[in-house]
Amino acid sequence: MSVALWVGGTSAWVVYAAVALWGLTFGGAATLLQTALADASSEEGVDIVMPINTTVWNLAIAGGGIAGGIWLELGYAQAFPGVLLILLLVALIIAWSAKRHGFPGKQ
Repeated sequence: MSVALWVGGTSAWVVYAAVALWGLTFGGAATLLQTALADASSEEGVDIVMPINTTVWNLAIAGGGIAGGIWLELGYAQAFPGVLLILLLVALIIAWSAKRHGFPGKQ
């Protein structure tokens, strides 16, 4: 999706399709993350994990808004898809590493 925006970001149809695809794929992420956190924590730990999840989620949204606003103000809007691709690759590496090392199988 970020590659499509990078290459065809001047086409309205490419942007509309990317926004729709982003919404469809990312829309359930908050619910899936909360479920995974609840499953991974103990019964007592859920009361701690859920507020931390909400706080981190809100900080990420605020940080992205601030960073995006600064980039827009500086005139770097054309770089958004490339930055998005880099951030997605970093997230993929972190998720892959956590999958392999963070949650070992139950014995």
